Amino acid sequence: MGFWLWKYFRSLKSFATDAQTEVFPLPKRGMISNLLLEIQALSGTANIDNFLANVLTKVEVIGNGSTVIQSLDGRQIQASAAYDDGKMPPDKEMSPSGTCFGYFDIRFGRYPGDELYALDCSKWDSLELKITYDMNATGTMTSTGFATTTGKLSITGLYSPDGAGLSPVGYLKKEEKRVYASAAGGTEDLPLPSDYPFRRLLLFAETKLKWPYRAFQYVTININSGARRPIDNMLGNDLMIFDLAMRGNPLWYHWKRYYLAANHNTISPPIRWAADGSVGYIGGGATVVLTSFDPNHIRATASAATTASIGVRGYAPWGALAIDLEAQTKKHGLEAMMDAWGFDQTADIHFEHTQQEAGIAESIVLEQYATQP
Repeated sequence: MGFWLWKYFRSLKSFATDAQTEVFPLPKRGMISNLLLEIQALSGTANIDNFLANVLTKVEVIGNGSTVIQSLDGRQIQASAAYDDGKMPPDKEMSPSGTCFGYFDIRFGRYPGDELYALDCSKWDSLELKITYDMNATGTMTSTGFATTTGKLSITGLYSPDGAGLSPVGYLKKEEKRVYASAAGGTEDLPLPSDYPFRRLLLFAETKLKWPYRAFQYVTININSGARRPIDNMLGNDLMIFDLAMRGNPLWYHWKRYYLAANHNTISPPIRWAADGSVGYIGGGATVVLTSFDPNHIRATASAATTASIGVRGYAPWGALAIDLEAQTKKHGLEAMMDAWGFDQTADIHFEHTQQEAGIAESIVLEQYATQP
């Protein structure tokens, strides 16, 4: 059995500017299990819906100058980890002032410390981490970013310097495959790659005040021009319920300190299918009552303008629905794909779906079990 060291790849430093891409070389030897990014920022704006996940507009791990190992934005990174763990990554988001902390775990294994899947640096001529950030980015769920000149970043991770005792069979490749806006009555047909076995598809419907199932109305996995359809015209909300049942029906929980105006406030948390919530700290002696729960937003009624910590529990972290072959079969690699669908990735596989409502920001992320070069 091997061992892992907790390594600082970059200690806490301020962003060079408010928006740019920074490139960090990764080691030429050893194994990396995960890279944990900590983002800090000062909010500086009385806004209820600013999220640090929006600041990371793209995080890429690139091998040999052009091979995509991972390519996701901040919301996609957090949603992937949430589906791994059954809980949201830790965040401390405060408004209108105070330091915010966000955590983004780039995993090359199924979990930190996984000995079967990790990034073997010695197999690559070069490895680099590219982080594109924007302090003013609003993403799909807000209208205000963070205060300028306040962004900070640190990079840590589990690392085995010589890889002694570790023999990973591969690593997890994660990549955004398509980004688009939904159209009422629209259809999408996404051919899936044939290079590596599939682990998971994440289907993102992120726009605030929109229901995920209206972006993914009927979902189909079409293999070899209809020879097999392991998922056939499945409703988006039924797809969510099916996946939850395979996981033991977890509830994701997210806490955030919100700025609330007097009277009614509509909150759109990262949990996009809210089941319930609770109120913690309330500033200034005001009272706050959660008066209604719509699946994609919550109404908080405040007796006066204040800040309040509100926890929201529910499903679909960052609006993501999952088609998870690993969760379905309790296996991994090619065996998971064969057991779940009866076909390997060399078949002609298409992800298809229809849309009920226009204007919803959608993206599709594919996770695969890749082999070292």
